[in-house]
Amino acid sequence: MGAFVKDGYVPHVQDQLNSRFAVGDALTEMIGFQKEFKLFSPDHTLRSSFTLLNIAPVEEKDRDGFLKYLDFLKRTGAEVNGQATRLTGHNQIIASLQENLESKRPMPVYFTWHPSDPSAKGVVQITSTEPFSFSSKTFLTISVPTEPARRPKAGARKKG
Repeated sequence: MGAFVKDGYVPHVQDQLNSRFAVGDALTEMIGFQKEFKLFSPDHTLRSSFTLLNIAPVEEKDRDGFLKYLDFLKRTGAEVNGQATRLTGHNQIIASLQENLESKRPMPVYFTWHPSDPSAKGVVQITSTEPFSFSSKTFLTISVPTEPARRPKAGARKKG
């Protein structure tokens, strides 16, 4: 995500995402939104769903970058439990959230990042894990590929 959003905003967005799908009232609210509005379905993009949930950086430039990043996920692959799927990363996130929130026992969701494979456009990785050493609670874990921001060439940098 670093190529789309300033480094300082990435943890903020991660916190927003993880707070929205956390154990307890937050997850109950998301289950209700899914039941009432089908927030995660092929009818809605991640861009529209996350915008509705107000998940994005505060600054306009970085907000736009985050929304472009969500669109970028339409060009990535996806794996569920280590197996490649036919869906794009974007569509697999939607399908996994829909399936989870509509299941009989929805799990909280943990969003995280991993470095993108330099030889590919990256792969969204979806698993069920226990992401916290202090808890035995199982989460639907969604890890999205990131790329570092590209530094301008020396001649293109502003001089001090």
